[in-house]
Amino acid sequence: MPAFSANRYNPNPITKLIVVFILGLTAIHQLNYIASISIVIFISIFYILNGFIKDAIKGMILFAIVLHLPNFDALDKLPMIIKIILSFVIIIKFFFIPFYAGKFLIKSSDVGSIISSMDKLRIPSAFSIPIAVMFRFFPSFREERKNIKLAMKIRGISFKNPIKYIEYVMVPLLVISSNIADDIAKAAEVKCIENPIKKTRYIEIGIKPVDFFYILGTMIIVAGGWLC
Repeated sequence: MPAFSANRYNPNPITKLIVVFILGLTAIHQLNYIASISIVIFISIFYILNGFIKDAIKGMILFAIVLHLPNFDALDKLPMIIKIILSFVIIIKFFFIPFYAGKFLIKSSDVGSIISSMDKLRIPSAFSIPIAVMFRFFPSFREERKNIKLAMKIRGISFKNPIKYIEYVMVPLLVISSNIADDIAKAAEVKCIENPIKKTRYIEIGIKPVDFFYILGTMIIVAGGWLC
């Protein structure tokens, strides 16, 4: 996870979290064709402005593929087995937009900036601490998963043998997940995370014009897509 960037085009983490929540509603009430394209392009612009050009290109290409997936109505005449398999693929279409915004939140924010933002809003530690732990956990988990896959590849174990793959990859991941969670909890205790006194933050977060532009742009596109 990158350190906090003072880029003026990087919105406040809370703003990005609100946008993810708004776009999460599109999984329930789908946007039309034009609004879906508009919101993906809108978020991709922020990816590019913050230096994540490859992620923006990958996201737009993947969305172009996902956009042409059929809806559930098109599966009625297919056999049950094929219908079940394709249903999981179509779910990706429903959750792609909130996932894309959530990925931007994770890539452009670090734990320090997120906690600082929550302190500004006086959000209780009972809510902010679990989020901080979550943001610490997943980058570490992703790195460990990459190392395990590399080690298994060197040993000639691939997904072609599912039983061995589960035994040598999935089981170590479960053990490592538990260890990562313990390490994060210990680190939090060492830093006196439960101390009720006011803490001095190294990172200061404020509201910038880009925050209003990001959230208002998202709301306008989503509202327009629903109304049309």
